[in-house]
Amino acid sequence: MSKKRSRPSSRKQRTVTGRAGRRRAASARPLITTAVFDLDDTLYDCYGQRVLAAHRHAAAAMVRAGLPATPARVLRLRLRAFRRDPRISRIDPEICRHFRIAHPEKILQAARQAFFTLPVGKLRLFPASLRVLRTLHRAGVRIFVVSFGDPFTQHAKVRALGLHREPAVERIFYADTAHLVTKEGVFRSLLRHVEPDPKRILVVGDRPSSEIRAGKLLGMHTARLLHGEFLGLKPAGPEEKADFTLRDIAGVLRLPLRFGKAD
Repeated sequence: MSKKRSRPSSRKQRTVTGRAGRRRAASARPLITTAVFDLDDTLYDCYGQRVLAAHRHAAAAMVRAGLPATPARVLRLRLRAFRRDPRISRIDPEICRHFRIAHPEKILQAARQAFFTLPVGKLRLFPASLRVLRTLHRAGVRIFVVSFGDPFTQHAKVRALGLHREPAVERIFYADTAHLVTKEGVFRSLLRHVEPDPKRILVVGDRPSSEIRAGKLLGMHTARLLHGEFLGLKPAGPEEKADFTLRDIAGVLRLPLRFGKAD
């Protein structure tokens, strides 16, 4: 007679084996020691709290700079262009072409300046943002925030959100519209001074052509939050396609990654 296959002698043995397997699976996940978060539409709802008002501000500035239309009409045209492509570098020239402006430099400058310098009022982080930052920080991850825009306005946003006094955040970098400081430059600085292994850095943002592209260029892990102003913007190619996509910021904690200090 054939012998029966041996089985674990107890439920306890099966549990121990299962736990060991889970530990091995967890240790096989890439280790993340450093996380970089974009600010707008990643840690707070910039689209819902600021974008429409910023377009209204820019529309009024274009009219003051000489565009022959009412602010209301310009706003309608801006929002129509926004639905096709949300990038300001595309929207402002399209408005000037619509009105056949021969020399649009003054109007373009006024629009861009107004859009990025909308006065900052009260702002609120996404409900899960602080939980994500503090959970990673407790695990030993070094956390950085990078913003893009007019530096004065971005500093005001950070203060309004309370991030300037958040212990989980080690430092906040300000990339500017003049490109004196870029997100790619910030990421390269982190490689030099914080974590030399790009595979141990996670970049979290919402914009494929900005922080996602820069992170992938340098070999970092990237996660895109599908929300906000650039939700409809498709990656221009594989260099802009994030490794992971998130429906909300809390999804960072569910990524197949291991968060903590270097082994």
